[in-house]
Amino acid sequence: MNNVKQNSKISVINLLSLLPDDELNRIARQTNVNHYVKVLDGKSIFCLLLYSLVECQRNSLRTMEDIFNSSTFKFLFNLPVEKTVRYNSISERLSIINLEFFRQSYDLIFSIFTQYYSSEEIEKNRLVRVDSTMVAEAANKLKKGMNVGSKTLKKQIKYTVAFDGNFPCMSEIFTDRSSLSESTTIPQVIYKYSEKSKSAVFVFDRGVDKREVYQTLSKNDTQFVTRFKTEGRFRVVKEIEKGTNRKLGTLELVSDLIVQIGIPDKRTFFENHYRMITAINPETEVTYQFFTNIFDLDAEEILQYYKKRWDIEVFFRFLKQELNFSHITSTSENGMQVMLYMTMITSMLVLLYKRINKVGYKTAVRRISIELNELIIKLVVKQCGGDPSLVFR
Repeated sequence: MNNVKQNSKISVINLLSLLPDDELNRIARQTNVNHYVKVLDGKSIFCLLLYSLVECQRNSLRTMEDIFNSSTFKFLFNLPVEKTVRYNSISERLSIINLEFFRQSYDLIFSIFTQYYSSEEIEKNRLVRVDSTMVAEAANKLKKGMNVGSKTLKKQIKYTVAFDGNFPCMSEIFTDRSSLSESTTIPQVIYKYSEKSKSAVFVFDRGVDKREVYQTLSKNDTQFVTRFKTEGRFRVVKEIEKGTNRKLGTLELVSDLIVQIGIPDKRTFFENHYRMITAINPETEVTYQFFTNIFDLDAEEILQYYKKRWDIEVFFRFLKQELNFSHITSTSENGMQVMLYMTMITSMLVLLYKRINKVGYKTAVRRISIELNELIIKLVVKQCGGDPSLVFR
């Protein structure tokens, strides 16, 4: 697939045409997702969730019932008119549908959309930001979830996502209280994705503070950049650069060291060498310790890597504000996994539209919705023997 030209635009109809219908049908057959299903087959659920996430700010099972039963939805996605569903049927179907269909669809669409970036752009974006966000729901609704605090009437689930600066490249859901710690969830996503992309550099915040994680990453030759907790124990092996207080953006360099970190509950140190860059904000006098196993880049580049971690916070805000990610639609664990994959697929459509058309997040979602409705009108006019160009020029 050729890269999109700099001045070209993409429409919703072009965007939808990128979804590989034949390949999705192949995945449906391979995963047997439609076994003994008359109405809510894999493709229908896929289209329903995709359409609902774009069209509805506050999506729900009842909203999806209304959308599925509408003539507009069936006409757009070429579904049989006689098909109708109830919201409880959607809920039940989400709780048992084969998750592998959505997992493979997500991987397929990611690989197709990534082709819209040149090899140089992909190499530049090998920096993978990894972080988590929590979403809460009433405790009596969630079958599985984390109880946070003794007095709360809500349970929470955690989404941990890897974002490469273009698209979400991996995502996992966690519902057990044992997964509250970022030292548990973020490494799981990093370990899995590092098997797919050996050249990736992972950046994450200092919530991952288990020394064993750093050891495992270095043992697997997985590069990372994070922040070190100021109370962490270490010893200096070598000084790379003296603390001359030279400018590093808004910060000033205090020291650039090769160190070993202490083994928990012991007075000894791990054998692995790491790099610790200490910098200070001259205005607030706050000190930061950046921690990495990358030795061949300047201190400025390491700090720029960590600064780009903020991209995933912007991505989470987009998901919650524009794609209903702060609301739990399905309360079964399987259903939540399905919604996670479909939200990530929808986000890739929006992100590609945003990038090619050079617009913001809100504008992209709004224009996709408008173009979808215009597309429906065009199809109706054409179906009735009229000329859509007389209305839409």
